[in-house]
Amino acid sequence: MEAIPEQNRTLEAQDTRDHYVAGLLSVCDGWKDPQHILFQLANACFVISYASPSSVYGVLFMHSALIFGFMLFSFWAWNIICAPDIFSWNFTFMLLNMGQLVYIIYQRRPVKFDPELEEAYQTLFHPFKVSRLLFKKMVGSDFAQIMSLHAGEAYAMQNLTRTDRLGLLLSGKVNVMSDHQFLHPIMPCEFMDSPEFESSRATTDDKFKVSIIAATSCRYLYWQRSSLEYLFVKETYLATVITTLIARDITTKLYAMNKKIVTDKGSHLDIRLPSITSSLTAEFKSPPGNLRKNTVLSGVYPASPDSVFSSRERLCSKENGTVLPNGRLLEMEPLTELPSNDDLTSNNGVESWLETSSKYHSCEVVDS
Repeated sequence: MEAIPEQNRTLEAQDTRDHYVAGLLSVCDGWKDPQHILFQLANACFVISYASPSSVYGVLFMHSALIFGFMLFSFWAWNIICAPDIFSWNFTFMLLNMGQLVYIIYQRRPVKFDPELEEAYQTLFHPFKVSRLLFKKMVGSDFAQIMSLHAGEAYAMQNLTRTDRLGLLLSGKVNVMSDHQFLHPIMPCEFMDSPEFESSRATTDDKFKVSIIAATSCRYLYWQRSSLEYLFVKETYLATVITTLIARDITTKLYAMNKKIVTDKGSHLDIRLPSITSSLTAEFKSPPGNLRKNTVLSGVYPASPDSVFSSRERLCSKENGTVLPNGRLLEMEPLTELPSNDDLTSNNGVESWLETSSKYHSCEVVDS
């Protein structure tokens, strides 16, 4: 007998919920008057903000319009309808958009550098669309240091200094020497040790094969290898840019060494000739005993293309320990062009080097 009233109350509650749900889907019998003008202006601000473009200035305009719209909503909720919950939500949204606006403006602030760093940024990094903020992070005290050298001081000594850093010359002039023999100069906005840095990325125990001596008072920026590797993991695009700049700098230095390759008659040899490049890669195709003895290099062939990068001094090496005062090689004979081999399957050594030529990016050789 007591279960019947409880069942009736359950049925009445169910009927009430059904009636309430049906009311949500029904048509309104009477419409209320339009809301206050503040409500209308706030929604107009929202319409304008959502129609803004997706550019940087468009995003700034969008957040500004949203701030104004939520502020009008807050005034309407506090003064007109006196609804604290509506006021609280809209005031919170206004504060969030204000924070976003301040952050975007802070990101757009002008970043200024010293004249030396400004020249390096405009010459090397600005063409690759590296932002000023990212460049500032790269040259900051957390990753880099700026040092000075007086004339005659050494940045690196042959067979003594470890190749565990990367230097960028900001001002002055530096000479590269090998056994007291001048190889080539280094000018501002050029890397000082890009061949050594690239060739010794697998180990930090390698030593410089050349000496880098300041010819004038100069200033340079340098990074420790560990700091750069940590930065490259976080900034992959910057890693790509630095890899490209280093490769271009190495190529420039090798072509500068082309002036050192001359015969006893005074004629220059081009390191791009097939006879020269074939001798550099001949070890991948034939035993060392079958290689030609009188080559541009001193008969000690590099074990990989990496060692070519670290051996800029070999392009001006001695023949039997004797070099003429003008830098010419004795008994230099023009090389006959070696037959080329277009079959990529026979270049397993070169192909394996290409696949691991960068610590951060890999290359693929596709069989044609």
